[in-house]
Amino acid sequence: MRKVKTAVIGTGHLGKFHARVLSELPQSDFKYVVDIDEKTGREIASKYGVEFVKDFREIKEKVEAVVIATPTVLHFEIAKFFLENGIHVLVEKPITDKVEDGEKLISLAKEKGLKLQVGHIERFNPAFVSLAKECKSPSFIKTSRLSPFTGRSVDIDVVLDLMIHDIDLVLKLADSKVKRITVKGSKVVTKKTDIAFALIEFENGCLAELSVSRVSEDRDRSIRVFDKDCYYSANLNNRTLKKVFYKGKELVSKQLEVVNKDQLEAEDGAFLDSVLENSNVPVSGEDGVKALKLTKTISEMIENGECFREF
Repeated sequence: MRKVKTAVIGTGHLGKFHARVLSELPQSDFKYVVDIDEKTGREIASKYGVEFVKDFREIKEKVEAVVIATPTVLHFEIAKFFLENGIHVLVEKPITDKVEDGEKLISLAKEKGLKLQVGHIERFNPAFVSLAKECKSPSFIKTSRLSPFTGRSVDIDVVLDLMIHDIDLVLKLADSKVKRITVKGSKVVTKKTDIAFALIEFENGCLAELSVSRVSEDRDRSIRVFDKDCYYSANLNNRTLKKVFYKGKELVSKQLEVVNKDQLEAEDGAFLDSVLENSNVPVSGEDGVKALKLTKTISEMIENGECFREF
């Protein structure tokens, strides 16, 4: 089996996990760890028996694909460099800090004939994978993503921090253009929005209600989808999926099969498979820009006190 020469750029919270996965995947010939933090970078490189490099530009002729897990403000510069040099890119979400920069990366990847995947990891949650296969024509989607305050990511609001995950999932399921949005949010602990709500109506009639909080007492990551003659309830924490429907006059609750798999292994593995097989990536640059654009819109509306907008 041919392997893809790989590197991870950035060894922060997510980068460390990507390094582990790239060292284990059968499709990966893991070569480099790149980070401006020499101490951490060398520790991770040593752990997996690969070379440490401080400047990402030094590996441009030595790898075929990279995973970028740096702070968002650096995504565009680094992804652009590698795409310009003929190297496939998986970039963590959000794709870029600015929508226009994400669109530039999409154009560049197409021009060069390269793979550009965005790290929306919840797409690979086993419960969502099964849900997406089961669900045919959703009419109503309700998501909830609640977590206690951790002190992380306080430089951004909860919409960009957490809601972006569910925005991507909802866009995938609804598969339609946004018609109108109603939003509300408030600051509780930080100087940014900590609790947010969004009601999204799509042109095909589907309605989605999204709730997020990073100052909750409890943890919840769930999604309920009302389809024709039934509804699905997915617990993204426990990775379970339930189908509820009427059989005659009896309400039936059926637990559906979910294939348990490490989400990051599935994500990185799918990226490398697309490189090896020259197939489409499962979460494209276009998907990443759509999620970012809607996330930015909701965030700006809340910040400006705008509750309603039609498109």
